[in-house]
Amino acid sequence: MVKSAVLGITDEDRATIGQAITRAEAHTSGEIFVVVSRRSADYVWVFGIYAALAALLIPTALVLFLGLDPVSLGASLDRLQAGGWEIGLGATPRDEATAGLLMIVTLQALIMSAISALGLSANLRRILVPSWIKRQRVHQAACDQFLAHGLHHTSGKTGVLIYVSLAEQQAEIIADKAIHAKVAAQTWSHVLGRLVLAAREGNLVAGLVISIEECGTLLGNHFPRSADDKDELPNRIVVI
Repeated sequence: MVKSAVLGITDEDRATIGQAITRAEAHTSGEIFVVVSRRSADYVWVFGIYAALAALLIPTALVLFLGLDPVSLGASLDRLQAGGWEIGLGATPRDEATAGLLMIVTLQALIMSAISALGLSANLRRILVPSWIKRQRVHQAACDQFLAHGLHHTSGKTGVLIYVSLAEQQAEIIADKAIHAKVAAQTWSHVLGRLVLAAREGNLVAGLVISIEECGTLLGNHFPRSADDKDELPNRIVVI
């Protein structure tokens, strides 16, 4: 039988994670949910900013440091078209300035096109997009998933989302306000540290199971399961 896999997570992995969530929630009223995403954003807009800055700065540098102002550029173009000869009754300074400006605009368009095209490469986006932008986007995506799956609707405000973004190689834990009030931020950092370490070693599923177990322990300490507690969210992983 062929096993289906999405982002490297097989049906068996899904079952393993679901069972880990069920075990973790057996002793707590908290709700644990897991989302693994291919990426949190495409970041093409970042290369648009790079392209715009380069298109402005490179011609400016040519003017400031090499003296290639529009008039001299236009004059050089005239000489090039005339085979290097000076033409006494040729283009006026206004004509040369116009030609030079057209050369600069053309150069800017080429620079913008070339750098924007670099943004089509997923590997270059991973390398060249600043880490702080990726962290911000991962956090926003995690918050969006928290809301999308209704973790904020749990009766005791005890929903916890474990979110992993593969392209950014980052993970985030979002906890509802009741948990956030009792569990320090550095505690979640420790949980995330073990998850990320396992993912770097190619053991994402094992890392998720560990983080689920640790979340279950933390939640059990602060929000023990009551006799009438109901499982409000499905015990499964969502892969997007």
